[in-house]
Amino acid sequence: MRVVPAWFVRMTSIMRAFVAIALSESVRQAVGDFIADLRRVNAPVKWVRPENLHLTLKFLGDVPDENVSTVIEILQRCVDGLAPFQLHVKGTGGFPNLRRPRVIFVNAQDTPPTAHELARRLNDGMTEASIAREKRGFRNHITIARVRRPQPMPAIEKRIAAMSDRDFGSMTVPNIVLVRSDLRPDGPVYTPVEQVMLSETNNL
Repeated sequence: MRVVPAWFVRMTSIMRAFVAIALSESVRQAVGDFIADLRRVNAPVKWVRPENLHLTLKFLGDVPDENVSTVIEILQRCVDGLAPFQLHVKGTGGFPNLRRPRVIFVNAQDTPPTAHELARRLNDGMTEASIAREKRGFRNHITIARVRRPQPMPAIEKRIAAMSDRDFGSMTVPNIVLVRSDLRPDGPVYTPVEQVMLSETNNL
């Protein structure tokens, strides 16, 4: 996807946004194939389109145009001193559980735990842009489906449980991305706004 310049985003009044880790093409393909397999089960869920797959570090909500530059500055500070790291995507699950899930996901493990540190820094730092802290602890996961009306889905539960150790591959995470989310009737459209590179260099 094409990165939209921050100045263009600031021309709009409000931007619904989040900070994420973009998936490598190989990991995205592997998770996309898994979704395609699960789609064969007729279940009342909303599957995430493969092009929209990502790992959310911090949901920002509605960001006024005058706060966009502050958000980008916070992103730049949050990556300070953090080197690119490995993300291993393996395993599946559901929130709060697979019996009546609201969210179906695949797991991700960061080595070293840089994603966790980024999430912590973002959670604290974004208060400068009037964005509230997330009270729940961060958990590495990639959402693959949402359930509007949680209910027992034995076929999906059985299929996912049988693939609980499925390996989707590993990737190097070189940056984090500020993403704009536009909600449309046929599903959200995600547009990268700013990419901030990780670096071991401490600029403070």
